Amino acid sequence: MATGSPSSSSSSNYDVFLSFRGEDTRLGFTGHLYKALHDKGIRTFIDDAELQRGEEITPALMKAIQDSRVAITVLSEDYASSSFCLDELATILDQRKRLMVIPVFYKVDPSDVRNQRGSYEDALAKLEGKFQHDPEKLQKWKMALKQVANLSGYHFKEGDGYEFEFIEKIVEQVSGVISLGPLHVADYPVGLESRVLHVRSLLDAGSDDGVHMIGIHGMGGIGKSTLARAVYNELIIAEKFDGLCFLANVRENSDKHGLERLQEKLLLEILGEKNISLTSKEQGIPIIESRLTGKKILLILDDVDKREQLQAIAGRPGWFGPGSKIIITTRDKQLLTSHEVYKKYELKELDEKDALQLLTWEAFKKEKACPTYVEVLHRVVTYASGLPLVLKVIGSHLVGKSIQEWESAIKQYKRIPKKEILDILRVSFDALEEEEKKVFLDIACCFKGWRLKEVEHILRDGYDDCMKHHIGVLVGKSLIKVSGWDDVVNMHDLIQDMGKRIDQESSEDPGKRRRLWLTKDIIEVLEGNSGSREIEMICLDLSLSEKEATIEWEGDAFKKMKNLKILIIRNGKFSKGPNYFPESLRLLEWHRYPSNCLPSNFPPKELAICKLPQSCITSFGFHGSRKKFRNLKVLKFNKCEFLTEIHDVSDLPNLEELSFDGCGNLITVHHSIGFLSKLKILNATGCRKLTTFPPLNLTSLETLQLSSCSSLENFPEILGEMKNLTSLKLFDLGLKELPVSFQNLVGLKTLSLGDCGILLLPSNIVMMPKLDILWAKSCEGLQWVKSEEREEKVGSIVCSNVYHFSVNGCNLYDDFFSTGFVQLDHVKTLSLRDNNFTFLPESIKELQFLRKLDVSGCLHLQEIRGVPPNLKEFTAGECISLSSSSLSMLLNQELHEAGETMFQFPGATIPEWFNHQSREPSISFWFRNEFPDNVLCLLLARVEYTYKCISKLTVFINGKRHKIASGWEDWMTTEVRKAKLNTYLFDLKSSFRLGDLSEVGLEKEWNHVEITYAGLIETSLVKATGIHVFRQDDIRYDDPYGKRKLEHDLNSFESQPLIKNPSRLFCRLSRWVGPERIINLLGNAADGALLTNAERRYSHISMDSFCQRCRLEEETCLHALRDCRKVAAFWRSVLPKKLAPKFFKGDVTVWLETNLSFSEAAFFWPTFFGIAVELLWEYRNHLKFFQRAFRHGVYSIDPSKSMDIVFKRYKDYMRAHASHNLMTRNLLKWNQSPWLLRLNVSGAYDPSSGTAACGGIFRDKDDDRFVLGFSVKLEECWSIDEAEIWGIYHGMKIARKYDIWGLYRDILRQNNIRISLGIARQHDFGKIRVESGSKKAIEFVLDGCPTATSTRQHCFPLSQELKALTSATNHSYFFYTGHNGAADSFAKFGLSMRQQAASIFSACPSFCQNFILKERYMLHVT
Repeated sequence: MATGSPSSSSSSNYDVFLSFRGEDTRLGFTGHLYKALHDKGIRTFIDDAELQRGEEITPALMKAIQDSRVAITVLSEDYASSSFCLDELATILDQRKRLMVIPVFYKVDPSDVRNQRGSYEDALAKLEGKFQHDPEKLQKWKMALKQVANLSGYHFKEGDGYEFEFIEKIVEQVSGVISLGPLHVADYPVGLESRVLHVRSLLDAGSDDGVHMIGIHGMGGIGKSTLARAVYNELIIAEKFDGLCFLANVRENSDKHGLERLQEKLLLEILGEKNISLTSKEQGIPIIESRLTGKKILLILDDVDKREQLQAIAGRPGWFGPGSKIIITTRDKQLLTSHEVYKKYELKELDEKDALQLLTWEAFKKEKACPTYVEVLHRVVTYASGLPLVLKVIGSHLVGKSIQEWESAIKQYKRIPKKEILDILRVSFDALEEEEKKVFLDIACCFKGWRLKEVEHILRDGYDDCMKHHIGVLVGKSLIKVSGWDDVVNMHDLIQDMGKRIDQESSEDPGKRRRLWLTKDIIEVLEGNSGSREIEMICLDLSLSEKEATIEWEGDAFKKMKNLKILIIRNGKFSKGPNYFPESLRLLEWHRYPSNCLPSNFPPKELAICKLPQSCITSFGFHGSRKKFRNLKVLKFNKCEFLTEIHDVSDLPNLEELSFDGCGNLITVHHSIGFLSKLKILNATGCRKLTTFPPLNLTSLETLQLSSCSSLENFPEILGEMKNLTSLKLFDLGLKELPVSFQNLVGLKTLSLGDCGILLLPSNIVMMPKLDILWAKSCEGLQWVKSEEREEKVGSIVCSNVYHFSVNGCNLYDDFFSTGFVQLDHVKTLSLRDNNFTFLPESIKELQFLRKLDVSGCLHLQEIRGVPPNLKEFTAGECISLSSSSLSMLLNQELHEAGETMFQFPGATIPEWFNHQSREPSISFWFRNEFPDNVLCLLLARVEYTYKCISKLTVFINGKRHKIASGWEDWMTTEVRKAKLNTYLFDLKSSFRLGDLSEVGLEKEWNHVEITYAGLIETSLVKATGIHVFRQDDIRYDDPYGKRKLEHDLNSFESQPLIKNPSRLFCRLSRWVGPERIINLLGNAADGALLTNAERRYSHISMDSFCQRCRLEEETCLHALRDCRKVAAFWRSVLPKKLAPKFFKGDVTVWLETNLSFSEAAFFWPTFFGIAVELLWEYRNHLKFFQRAFRHGVYSIDPSKSMDIVFKRYKDYMRAHASHNLMTRNLLKWNQSPWLLRLNVSGAYDPSSGTAACGGIFRDKDDDRFVLGFSVKLEECWSIDEAEIWGIYHGMKIARKYDIWGLYRDILRQNNIRISLGIARQHDFGKIRVESGSKKAIEFVLDGCPTATSTRQHCFPLSQELKALTSATNHSYFFYTGHNGAADSFAKFGLSMRQQAASIFSACPSFCQNFILKERYMLHVT
């Protein structure tokens, strides 16, 4: 994330960086590739054709590479002749940890690139002469060419086909990579990078060890949601999750809709469950807990303000799977503590530098402003107090303004008290035109969270046709946002609060304000009848806790409100109904409206929208009179239980939407409803007592909903052609038949039927002109009736357009196939599941376009008399009556020769023509050159599972795993009633996302393909597996390499250092005391035979050579066992002091020999070393092959736990081999003392004042007893890292000065723990474990000041003193542990001190006690 640069949703300015040799491909292939990417909207960097390239990468080009997300390297024939291209390639590969690299081998063989043959050999030979003075650069280029050739990419050969098709494949992959769905973070993400890194470190990003829950807290408007979105974007790229969910505005949404809605959204986002309907949060909790257990998810809970919200959505870490990340943003820090969220990140205001940069971007749209503005910018930053939202709003208000206007604005800011920061936003409001102000206040008070379309519709009458302009101005001023797929109007809480305060300022008397939105004001006005003509808008939206309160009023309060235009009442209970509505009323929305009709004296001339859900309404009209509703467009009576009749609606000529959804007692609908010429939406869902529906002639109708009208026996007659109704769903109806006039729905494309009882369906329905999909389910009385009209005109009617025909569970018998079945001429998908027919007719062979056929659950199906010629997918699960002849037909070799088939049916026969079969859950074959086009796989398995996928199949090609194709798991899903053996036949290439396999295989070498069914669930049984390859040349089923011993690549062998005096090392190994397996491991390490990621890549087993732990460097043997920074931290914590200076030096052989012969400090070290090497290699393998954190630490290795394992293994070995003279007590001497002292240190730094402090606390290791604390105020200090270094220095100094071990011994005696001299010597009593939250501080202590040319030369004396202190103060271990709350409290206390002398605390002070108690609690829980 580039600090301060414009950004939309990701940190990259470019999507793709193109690397190529211009003379070769600029005007051809690369130019076409660039255009294809550009046409797809993919931002692509390509060098200007006129750019004069030098010998080195320019900063601009380097930035372009760093800003891109994908790099495409077009390796052409003369690519290597350009030193610049080779430099560019090496630079790109250096960025691989964050940049996806896609090589394209354009008319050049990848093996020529890898081995530098042909034109690459000639080009490099010429460059060797030119760069003979710089052999390292030549070696770097050669290594880059090898690396890029080993990456998965694309190969275009002469005569391979059309270039544009080849380019389309590349563009498709790139498009998939960049469409990971990041959220919009901010236009100018200033100051976010360090904050994102901090949060990611607290989340232990990349670790799958446990569930990580963190709270981000801070004041409103400070950027908590922005930070959460930025972290979300980083994590979805860096890690793979089983599900993602960002729950925004939890506080607001839970108040308005209840926690059940949020629980439903969580299940929808993670599981895709659309049909879950929760009645209470208590019902949702066990569902979330059971359904998400084991799933690694990323969940953001944004703006939480009550603990019950957390309890309902993320009650405990155990609800989710290992590796899950839960981020909570809230204004309430205590809320996090009460929910036991101990990892917290307090988001502070922007410092002056970042605030200035953000203001500059917002006001000037560039990084630097004109120098004349510097002073006024600083003054604005001072008044904004580092609040990002305020800076953004003020900056956008002052865009393009002169210095004088800035000065004027600043003067106005000065008149506003600083503590009232919301008032600063008033300046932006005052810059609006009058109508813009009104629109803003309308939205702030009443319409935040509404859809833009609704807001524009409601307010359009009041502001003519200027609404879109006004909305655009407000968006441009950053006062509102329009976001989401449904264009929801939103604004920040601070801006909304500002708008509401401005509205309240219009009058102290609520009855004289334009808008009423505060509950107490509305109740006061209604109960006191104190309204006036000034009131134009009332929005009463009671919270769930307030909605049961009854408002006592007389019903006449609206008489005085002559200009009332908008009345919205939700969740309110009134003692009686209204007696009067003003003529000016345009919007009436009243939930639970208390009267059975509208007031008789209401003239509805202006009324455009009327919504009365859950009301007492019985009829829409007036007592004894008829009135015209000329302007009414929306009328809704949803869930009105007293509504029994829809009366004459002919007085509603402009009605566009009519809904009486859920009116369970509705009996009659007036026939006039069928003649509303402008009606677009008609919703009568759930009217269960409605038996008839009037005829329809609705030419504008787009949506008709009649589902769950269970008493409706006849579908309404369609009196004329209706072209706009394209989809119709009829579920849970009592229909007997569809009328002949149903054919007048000439625009209908999709017809869905479900649970419709006895329904006569004419066969000619499939001949409707635009019908594409006909879907029916559980219509057990469905009768497919032959149409006489069809028979008469059979010779003249054009064939059906239906391509998807599904009638599942509809009790169909054999006569179905004789009733118009052949009319389905163009059907592609045919689903006949769970029916009663006994055969598939021979006429099915005439369905030339049919590709997918499903007859699962047809228990009586015996014969298949024909197979469609182009059938690719056939499913017949539980068809237990199928004859042997039918099964043989399905196993016909010719049926599968064309490829792409996926068949499932009962039985357990392996065809004789199958090449290879196995009784194991995995099966293999080898191919050479190109991957075979048609590989047919067979699985015979007994299935006893009844809901989800019966298996998780995996394909490995040369060790690389390929994912299953989308939709294939659904094919393997079966609801099984009886466990039977099933046969699964599927084409390998189409069933898995193997993509373009032209480059998967290594040319002229045998490539291993393994299909494994090891993931079958426990209740399934694999009986047999098989493979048939239709092309037999260059295919083998036995291992061509015998035991597949992997040989080293010649080039990698030559790059290894020669073994120095190997006989000495192997002599040491022969005398080493320990398990034989470790001797073999150490020997393999010395021999270069450990299968590290680098070796796996060189052996073509894997394409990834990077270390799994750090992802920073190539994983060689030494890197895995010694040099990885996380492994090195472990070694530093256990090294004997005399061995430390030379431990990290030398090659593998020297390193092993040095450690196996070392005996100066402790003669058991060689044994400890060997066992530790084995443990580190175990950790590495668990991470590599199981993709999860090993219990004792993989990503970060806990030295204490790891040493415990080493000691236990040593003791176990010694007990089993008692003849050895090594004594366990000598090894125990190296164990960490049970009475080890901990020194936690911390630093505090105030950038605004430049002051700093440090502090620390001495405690014992296990029982957390307080020994001593200290705080020190520092002089000059550059950063918080330096403050932590000073904390270590003062802590070690205080340990000596105050005899810390004597103090500790006294405390132990007070607790009746006696330490004898012998025990003290044996356990090195008084060792200190120094823990710091700064990695840089720990590295400084261990390695010294990083460079002698540093500008901070005052660090050098400190470095020397620290070395002296740590040498003199017994044994000390140094660890990075993350921030410690107790130590932080001492450091923060130091900031408040006046003197610079150390303050010493012999008893735990009050400011630290809570942290001590919390850590003790966590220790006991652990």
